[in-house]
Amino acid sequence: MQLVPGIEESFSASNGELQIGGVPITRLAEEFGTPVFVYDEAVMQRKWDALRATFPPRFQIYYSVKANPNLNILAFFLAQGAGLEIASAGELCQAREAGCAPGRILFAGPGKTQEELRMALTEGVGEIHAESMLELERIASIAGGLHRKAPVAIRVNPEADAQGGAMRMGGKPAPFGIDEELLDAALDFALSQPSIEFRGIHLFTGTQILDSEVLLTQYRKGLQIAKRVAARLGQPLHSLDFGGGLGVPYFPHEQPLDMAMLKTGLANLEARLPSIQDLPGPDLLLSPADT
Repeated sequence: MQLVPGIEESFSASNGELQIGGVPITRLAEEFGTPVFVYDEAVMQRKWDALRATFPPRFQIYYSVKANPNLNILAFFLAQGAGLEIASAGELCQAREAGCAPGRILFAGPGKTQEELRMALTEGVGEIHAESMLELERIASIAGGLHRKAPVAIRVNPEADAQGGAMRMGGKPAPFGIDEELLDAALDFALSQPSIEFRGIHLFTGTQILDSEVLLTQYRKGLQIAKRVAARLGQPLHSLDFGGGLGVPYFPHEQPLDMAMLKTGLANLEARLPSIQDLPGPDLLLSPADT
């Protein structure tokens, strides 16, 4: 049996048969029936360790529940120290059932309903990442009605100089985030609302990125935007979310993301942070969904 390129690093074959965790797939099928989804915890551990070793300790990693909402998988990543990023009320329920503290949950993604926003505020999630002016208005209204202060970050759709990846989020029209040139208006509104606690910026420009320099360009752009916003506020941000975007090679011509080059670039980027006076202490967040 010939394995698809890239699979051999995680799985093996014996006598022409795929094995998962050293167990032949025919045995798994006989025991559990088909169709069946099988996950190898050892593979997840290796992936987590590689990701954690690549990103400096200052980066907090949030697992995107949309990647796989299986409770055992969520519990695994929580045990590693990850938080959870959700995109719906159903994912919020999964996150809570998996044992995630509300403060370690980020609610991001377009199309949040009023009921979902109310539920997130009632549960006390760590941050809600607003995707539009309409969503900011909804959050302010709902939080005011609940007599709560909503912790909000604004998701920014950056200008073209930070675009990349298989799915580009920048440009017009875009379903994700507020266009960078409209960010000041969004900030004006958020800062004028007593029911909103503005916390930071969420940058997301693409997915399935296999070029470390593209990622680093986007991270530098995120720092640039965060510095500008912090200077305007006269105080540091609480958080800067770089999103995800780390890609997986699916086709024979694609090469895996060079994690060693990314690690070196991140170390150089982090070394610049102490020199940026407007950014002495924000949490740097990462929410990988592709990996």
